[in-house]
Amino acid sequence: MPNRILKESICTSSEIDQLTPEQEICFYRLIVNCDDYGRIDARPQILRAKCFPLKVDKIKDTKINAWLKQLSLKNLIYLYQVG
Repeated sequence: MPNRILKESICTSSEIDQLTPEQEICFYRLIVNCDDYGRIDARPQILRAKCFPLKVDKIKDTKINAWLKQLSLKNLIYLYQVG
């Protein structure tokens, strides 16, 4: 798994400041789980298993979808389909 370095400027980012605490946590967990090109399978059940392995029974697909939608609306992630 690749390592990621987050700069302290993330604490003063106006884009990050617009997120709820849950959305921010999701964003950070996406960063540390994506590949070297910044990609990750965005199916909710896959994200739950990769990003929240100790909370798979507590986080629902609808919550993950809502977080992804907000991150996308704020241009922090880009969602696309393959095939």
